[in-house]
Amino acid sequence: MFLLLILALNFCVSWFTCYSVGGIWTESKALGGFVRVLAWCGAIQAAIGFSSVIGFLIGYALFATGHLPARVANGAVSLWYLIVIVPLLGTGLIITIQSWIVAFRERRLTDMGVAAYNTFAQIHNMYGAVDGIGKALGGVGDLFKGDSDDNSALPVILAVGLVVVALGGGILLTWLLIKRYAGRLPVPRKTDVYMAERMRAAGR
Repeated sequence: MFLLLILALNFCVSWFTCYSVGGIWTESKALGGFVRVLAWCGAIQAAIGFSSVIGFLIGYALFATGHLPARVANGAVSLWYLIVIVPLLGTGLIITIQSWIVAFRERRLTDMGVAAYNTFAQIHNMYGAVDGIGKALGGVGDLFKGDSDDNSALPVILAVGLVVVALGGGILLTWLLIKRYAGRLPVPRKTDVYMAERMRAAGR
């Protein structure tokens, strides 16, 4: 039950991330720069979140029906983790730093709450990576050991296929949602942005 709650939370957070990113997607393409980097960071985070849910649901269904051995399921999870951990930590750090900047500048309770959540999530992910990477490497290595009844490449193919489907599904769902929510906010003209920056620099 706890795992299902975590998966539901990941799905909801990823969906909300797509909603937020979609709101600035068109603007980020027009303006470029750091806002574009933030938009891509959010999209990557959402895709990873969706892929975790998709991978678990498909993997559990295959395991429960006897089509996916436990060793292969563990190897698939380990392979997925090794693929996503670096972009997860990198994009998370950028988003966390930006949330600190916004919280310090705006000093609103909601912004401080977002910064606190991002900080907790980033620390949790970084701490987990210290142990997780080593265990994941071991799980992937087990795929190639085989046993007396299974010396083929089928376990590796199954694990890789599951990871590809999970990541591909996460990316596709993220793209569809961002495309759906893109353009819901007005795009400021570059001249307006330039004048606003000039006025801010002048202290007006």
